[in-house]
Amino acid sequence: MITGKINDTAALEAVLPLAGPAMQWLRENMATVHRRSDGDCRYEIVPGKVWANVETPTMKPAEQQVLEIHRDYIDIHVPVDKPEQIGWLPRHKLASVVTPYDANRDIAFYNDEPEARITLHPGEFAVMTPLDAHAPIIGQGQLKKICIKIKL
Repeated sequence: MITGKINDTAALEAVLPLAGPAMQWLRENMATVHRRSDGDCRYEIVPGKVWANVETPTMKPAEQQVLEIHRDYIDIHVPVDKPEQIGWLPRHKLASVVTPYDANRDIAFYNDEPEARITLHPGEFAVMTPLDAHAPIIGQGQLKKICIKIKL
């Protein structure tokens, strides 16, 4: 997991070059993208490699949220209008499968307890690699967020 501020991404872009166009898109669109759509939608940033999922999910209490993993994509989680808590556990410690890996959706779910929780505020991001099991969207109420997907 890597966390940081959207206006300070040079180090991230040095180790993950496709994060450059993703962060540029965020800086240009984050403040207005939810107003331009009627619901959840997807914006292509680098066709076939990087896109943004614009979402308005209902957050869950920590004890109700499960961990997820991906194999083929990196996630960059960005809360837009309020803080979001994310649980984290190293992938190698996963043991309790809820939903086995679905290659078409690039996701599996686990019921293990996170070792750590972080709180992201608007203007901050968290990068989750395939080594990071994560339980996003923890909190109360609706959350405007963007999840950037980067193909490995």
